[in-house]
Amino acid sequence: MLTMSAFVCDVPETSSIAVVAHFPGTPVVLCSQPGHQGWEVSHHGLELANILPFQGRLYATLRTGSCVPKRVVMVYPPDTSFMTHHELHSSCDLLVECCGRMLLVQQHLTLQRSAKFWQNFEYNIFEVDLSLRKLIPVNCLGNWALFLNTDRCLSVSAKDLPSIHGNSVYFSLPLYPAVLHSLASGVSEELSASCQIHDTRRIRPSVRPFTLAHHLLTYCHHNEWTRGLMFHEYHLIPESFEELHKKIEAQDSQLQIPRAGAGAANSKLLSSS
Repeated sequence: MLTMSAFVCDVPETSSIAVVAHFPGTPVVLCSQPGHQGWEVSHHGLELANILPFQGRLYATLRTGSCVPKRVVMVYPPDTSFMTHHELHSSCDLLVECCGRMLLVQQHLTLQRSAKFWQNFEYNIFEVDLSLRKLIPVNCLGNWALFLNTDRCLSVSAKDLPSIHGNSVYFSLPLYPAVLHSLASGVSEELSASCQIHDTRRIRPSVRPFTLAHHLLTYCHHNEWTRGLMFHEYHLIPESFEELHKKIEAQDSQLQIPRAGAGAANSKLLSSS
């Protein structure tokens, strides 16, 4: 429940709204809208990888094997046959809205491998044409920069944010919390250095001093953002941080889930943030 994602969508041909709920790692999507008695299963056996609310509808990429055609589907209103694409070499497919357009970003490994792991990624970007149901290659983002993660993605304009590089992609890896990839040059750059920050026994990457790019990357990582922690310093918290562990447990315990048969007056839902 702590990792549940919920989205508000327009109900077709009405002025009402629907709420769509998804649980990461669980191949079930629930939906509820005015006039319904409760939650209904709108998808079963459909494991979503990355989700994007766009123009009142909900779209997603699916978790599939490396040899299975990747798919972009319309989650609400339900239309699992919305689109299929066949870029099999991508290791990660992400959806992001940019300038009123839906973009599909494919991350894949380069053919020539570098000793520095974070330099081994490249990106293909496509505009998703909703009317023709096809992908249109995008070679340049102009002043825009994309911040990517499977939890959520966002785009920002570098025109008004001097510290952000336009025509670039910002992303994170388990041991590299902030990486900048230039679409123009194809070169990646690590934005943080390793230092001793947690305790006397471990050295981990640090994003201090925090910049706007680090805050935006943290926003793309749901667990750290809602707990008020910076990614990636606190993505893996050492056992020696006993007080922080107690604080997180206390926050998580405030989330009370109403159960079937429980009276509405006796149930409440508190945000873990």
